[in-house]
Order: sequence, then structure tokens, then C-alpha cells
Amino acid sequence: MAINVHQLKIFHTVARSGSFSRAAAELLISQPSVSIQVGDLERQFGTDLFEQVGKHVRLTEAGRVLDGYAARILALIDETRVAMDEVKGLRRGRLLLGATPTPGTYLLPALLGRFKEQYPSIEISLRLADTRRIQEMLLQHQLDLGVIGGSVSFPDLEAAVLLNDELVLVVAPSHPFAALPSVRVADLAGEPFILRERGSGNREAADEALHRAGVHVTPVFEVEGAEMVKQAVAANLGISILSRCAVELEVAAGRLRIVPIEGLRIERAISLLSRRDPRLPRVAQAFLEMIRPQALTRPQSDAIITAS
Repeated sequence: MAINVHQLKIFHTVARSGSFSRAAAELLISQPSVSIQVGDLERQFGTDLFEQVGKHVRLTEAGRVLDGYAARILALIDETRVAMDEVKGLRRGRLLLGATPTPGTYLLPALLGRFKEQYPSIEISLRLADTRRIQEMLLQHQLDLGVIGGSVSFPDLEAAVLLNDELVLVVAPSHPFAALPSVRVADLAGEPFILRERGSGNREAADEALHRAGVHVTPVFEVEGAEMVKQAVAANLGISILSRCAVELEVAAGRLRIVPIEGLRIERAISLLSRRDPRLPRVAQAFLEMIRPQALTRPQSDAIITAS
């Protein structure tokens, strides 16, 4: 049985006012229309909802039960309208954001802080995963937006470059390289490397850069996440290539050293991904609008290797 919300509102108004005529005046409709709508409800439920008491009407037992539900249903409808207005005005809502570990750990917190200042009631969910998984979750509508440091694999996604992230050679202060102003590419051969896990954007960029430079390395450790790589390098278990933004604190504290590589500069694009879909949630659109003024609009690339 389909219940007509308009009829419920008329019924509830009659119940509250105790009069068909007063309900009609309040709702700006005719009294016969009120009687017809209430009569339709009574036929649907197969019972009387009002009884006449002098010039007024009062609820029957069935009417009192229905009025309790009608009040709750109408209140939920009003609450729904308010909630939708708040979402449109970004006074509430949820941003589902995914990122690869480096931008998710070292770049996004500052951006999300700015976003929360503008929209303090918006709930933010941040998922960290590898480059391909972030893209898959976007396509499956499990995320609204993604930020990655790797290549885009799917044509249904579009990317805007946020910044070019420099990858640098890092060593322990006790490593012989730490005392040098720079090293040659050939010096890297034979060194024990500690690299990120395969599938990470950092690993892809480092592998490609070393391969193009003619250096073939076999890592002594493959570690998931930059934090573990930094700990291993600081313990002088090997050297690594990491994002400059990921090692700034350790370098400032003297736990790691950055050593320039002569003739080799490694960069990769950190990109903001979205579906090629004009129906993005309003919250996601607001985040895009905040970020886009500082984003470059050029094709996204995985690793940019330039000679200095």
C-alpha cells in the first residue's frame, strides 16, 4: 500500500487543529479537498481515523496510531530537506579522499587543514594505498578524489599536476657519501640500496631514473612505506632515493644527509585524480576548486629526469 505524503500532511493538520475547516484554511486548500484526502486514507487503512464531537473532530484509536507515525514521517522529511540544503551549502557532508603514501603523509595534511578551515563541518576520510589501487577505488566510486605520485593507468580518469616532487639520494651521516659535496652516477653501482615496495610511485620513478642512467641495482631491502626506509638508511643499512618532502625533518635533525648526484635530477609529478564525471559530489568539487588555482594543467607524467 502506497502512502501519500500529501495526504499524511493533511491528516496530521486536521488532527492537530481538530477541525477540517481550520486545516483547510491553514493549508490554503478547500474544505472538500481535505475531506476527500482524509476519506482516501480511511479507505486505504479500512478504518475510521476521526470521529465527530460536536463541531470538532477527534482521533480514533487508529487515528492516534497513524498520527504518531505521520508526525515522525513529516519530521524526517523536513530534516531531509534541511540536510540536503546543508550539503548544497557545504555545512555538512563527507569527502572520500585516497592517496599514495608520500603525498598522503607529507603533502595532504596541510591542504586538508586549509579545507577544514573553510568547511569545518565536512567529514574527511583519507585512504592510503598504492597508485593502481587508488585509481581502481576511484573508478569503483569508493573514493571521490585521489592524489598519486605515479602514472595514470585508466582513460576514464583525468589528472591535474599539483607539483613536481624531487627525489633525492639519502644516506646516513656516517656513510662515506655524506662527506662529499656530490657523487657521480657511476659511484652508485655496487652500493646497497633500500627501496620502496614495487608498485609504489616512488619505486617506479627511482627504478626508471637509475635504469636510464645506466645503473643497475639489486636492493638489499624492499620496504613498504617511506618511514621504514628512512629508519633503515639512518641505521646505515644502505642508501635510498626518496621524496625530498619525505626526508626534510630527518635532514634538519641530522639523522639523514641528502647527496646530490652529478648530472642527474629526478622528478615526478604529484597529481590530483578525478573521474571524468560531471556529477562529482559537491564536497569533492569544493576541494577541487580550492586546489586547482595552485595546480598546473598539463599532462601527468610518472618520472621526469633532467640533466643538470
